[in-house]
Amino acid sequence: MTEEMTDKKVNEEIFYHSTPSMFRNRPFLFTFSLIAAVIGVIGLIMWMLADSADKALIVKSIVAIFVGAVGFGILFVWWLEVINTRLTVTNERITFRVGILSKKIHEVFLSDIRSVQISQDLLQRLLGTGHLEIASAASTDAEIKIDGIPKAYSVKEIIDDQRRKIQPVKSADTATDGE
Repeated sequence: MTEEMTDKKVNEEIFYHSTPSMFRNRPFLFTFSLIAAVIGVIGLIMWMLADSADKALIVKSIVAIFVGAVGFGILFVWWLEVINTRLTVTNERITFRVGILSKKIHEVFLSDIRSVQISQDLLQRLLGTGHLEIASAASTDAEIKIDGIPKAYSVKEIIDDQRRKIQPVKSADTATDGE
């Protein structure tokens, strides 16, 4: 990275930095996976304490362990996805990073944003999350799409405030170009 690029990054101020919410985004899946994981732990304890002659209890324990493994697996994979998905809003750009082993980074400068859309179902509204889509002038579709972002309306307000701060600078530059 050149010194000029480093200086530009240093001058950026971070206004929002977050990952999607697990429970508030999908509370039923989270709850069922957690219950399945607890059932698995109970099954493991039952299997360890079971008498080897009690075949029915051993079979029930193995089924419970399997259910628990599925619950833990769902939670673990989901957690990995969530902690490796980040949305950052600065005074210059919005950065969306996704990926565990391979990374995808979408970056949109605030001056290039065409629209910011939020959609929420009833449960997301009650729990304070939402689906955020950010489109730039360079694309017909949204460049950044993120589900389960906490305080989605606050993020939109931050983006709109920063866009307004950039807007006068942009219009002043175009006014001097025409002279």
